[in-house]
Amino acid sequence: MQRRARLFRRGRMAVLALVIAYFFLPYSIQAVIPVWLLFLAALGLEVEFFLGGYVQARRGQPATAPDRGPQQRDLSELGRWAWWESDPAIALPVLEESRFRWIHLAEAAVGIVLVAGILFYAVRPKGWDAVSAADRARTEVVLSHEASLVAGHPAQIRCDTSGQYVGFVQDADGLAFVGGDQAYLTPSICNTLYQLRFKHRSEPFSHTARALAVLGHEAQHLRGVRDEGLANCYGYQSGVEIGVHLGLSEKRARAMMREQLATNASDSGLNVQYRVPSECHNGGSADLHPDSAGFP
Repeated sequence: MQRRARLFRRGRMAVLALVIAYFFLPYSIQAVIPVWLLFLAALGLEVEFFLGGYVQARRGQPATAPDRGPQQRDLSELGRWAWWESDPAIALPVLEESRFRWIHLAEAAVGIVLVAGILFYAVRPKGWDAVSAADRARTEVVLSHEASLVAGHPAQIRCDTSGQYVGFVQDADGLAFVGGDQAYLTPSICNTLYQLRFKHRSEPFSHTARALAVLGHEAQHLRGVRDEGLANCYGYQSGVEIGVHLGLSEKRARAMMREQLATNASDSGLNVQYRVPSECHNGGSADLHPDSAGFP
């Protein structure tokens, strides 16, 4: 039983170390590790400990070693301090047992605090919901500037927190009025670009690449491009410049857009209108910079 208790204490310390380490991980790694995994690890450890003790008790195995010292009735009848002082060799295990119980109480308190902390972290605002109103406004100004450069005229980008224009129900990450001056992006896309521009945090490669491609795509619609496939082709190319403006190196931004181009067919699925045309290649008629060797 004591060996099991030691292993359990070590398990608690390991889970606590994992939780502490999680908060110091780079944002790009935190983004792919769901926090509920840590919660399940802590909860599972506690459940295993209590269920394990219950199973042992059902099998007839004592949960703790039998107390070889005087029982409560003996101490009441014969006195406490006389026995305590007369045999220090017996008093020491009693002290150790008392200390052992306090250690376990402290460990249980730490476990409760740990689980409560994980729950607090799990329910606190995340993503775009955690961004202040001032930073949201700053992000929209920056994204509007980038869209205006691509469109060739003043344009406004709005992060659609209401879900009225884009999002899960509409099954779209962005929406723009062809040739107009308004475009909408999902909060997730806005948050990814906010993290890149203002926090200098690059989310997982494909997430950042997707966000840049969506902004480039919608900006091409504002420019007047109606065809979805062609808007994708042009959007990948303008996405390189947008990525550089938001803090990426040209090499990394170009690599992201090349990935988007390479996965265009599979990402489009049955929506064939979003597949880039055959002339979308280096030197093709859809190449916005035919004099440059880089594509997109």
